[in-house]
Amino acid sequence: MAYTTTTTTSYGSRVKSACGGIFGGIALFLAGTALLWWNEGEAVANAKLLEEVSENAVDMENINKVDPSFNGQLVHATGEAKTNEMLREPTFGFEVNAINLKRTVEYYQWTEQKHEEKRDKLGGGEETVTTYTYEKRWVSDHVNSSSFADPQYRDIFNGTLATLDEKELYAGNVTFGAYKLPEFIIHSISGSEPAPITISDEMLEQLDKQVASAISNYGANYRSVPATNQTQPTAKQEVAQNDTTAGDSAKAFVAVETTNKYKARYIHQGEGEIYIGASPSAPQVGDVRVTFTMVKPHVISIISKVKGDTFQKYVGKNKKEFTRVENGDVSKEGMFAHQESENNMLKWGLRIIGIVMLFLGLKGIFGFVVILAKIIPFVSNILNFGVNIVCGLFAFVWGMLIIAIAWLFYRPLIAIPLLLIIIGAIVFFAIRGKKKGTEVPPVPGA
Repeated sequence: MAYTTTTTTSYGSRVKSACGGIFGGIALFLAGTALLWWNEGEAVANAKLLEEVSENAVDMENINKVDPSFNGQLVHATGEAKTNEMLREPTFGFEVNAINLKRTVEYYQWTEQKHEEKRDKLGGGEETVTTYTYEKRWVSDHVNSSSFADPQYRDIFNGTLATLDEKELYAGNVTFGAYKLPEFIIHSISGSEPAPITISDEMLEQLDKQVASAISNYGANYRSVPATNQTQPTAKQEVAQNDTTAGDSAKAFVAVETTNKYKARYIHQGEGEIYIGASPSAPQVGDVRVTFTMVKPHVISIISKVKGDTFQKYVGKNKKEFTRVENGDVSKEGMFAHQESENNMLKWGLRIIGIVMLFLGLKGIFGFVVILAKIIPFVSNILNFGVNIVCGLFAFVWGMLIIAIAWLFYRPLIAIPLLLIIIGAIVFFAIRGKKKGTEVPPVPGA
């Protein structure tokens, strides 16, 4: 079921808005230019840092004893990150031996999707047709349906059976052979998997009763509970009853066997998951899905600076910091190669973003020209195509120019020889082409 609204913007308002957009376009163009310049400087700084650490890093073969000879050195080491700590989940009360325990929360809610279609009108005005559609989906936050555009959905039930915050716990004492890992390395260890859930009968009963109380308070709004009064349904109830939207595209609930004697009605335990609601196989608006993942003790590889019996971040000559953590037994060369690949991806990603910002900024600056021509829509469409081409070409050329100038500033030893070679090649081919053009062709038959 879709809900549609139509609004009209006058030609004068569009021109006024386009003129105001010039200032935003200028700001965006300058921001894109600054980003491209800064990015080249960062790329050079990261490359120099990586070159520095690759030259200074040494292999620490034995981590099972603290070796004073490595103190203050940048080392590469591989071993098992261990902890004896039990991380306790604060709401559900279970414990796991892990380096990290993370809780993510999702709510089954009515959501609103908005699609706009703009149409130019003869005389320069603009008509905007906005279509709103509604579906039930798993989302990370509670959705306030009172802001929905469709009056039929505005007051529809969109409550939750429980409200939980996302939470992440870390072990405070994680060892690496004879060394103790600092907090910044502990937080960098990845490799999560579903956490085993064991809820006591007392906790399970307490939580189940709390959810049952919430369902009772919601009454017939929670669709698994039949209405007590057989009265004529309201419009919003008809919408709810007739809707067949299936917006849940997430993983299916995988139930697990438990040793609990108490058989909860609304708390369902799955593989690394707790489902709060009547039935995981038939989600109702208001249901809550809580997922738990953990990072177990396992083998990691690190590149970091030794400080006594622990580690600290390495600070390069350019004051940039470096440390790296990877899962498994990864060689020093492999870790540096991975870092270089990530640096290149970041560099090119920011280059693309910078050029797009230049294009959008130019569009904002020259957009008023297109708007002025909106009196005759087909003329403005042709003009808009031309403006896009010109803005795109200028953004690309300007972006490449900024990158080239930045190279001259940040990498003169590389950029200047390259620039001289390019200029020399251009001059060479220009002279050669000129000579060929002045050669006298042979006389036929001579």
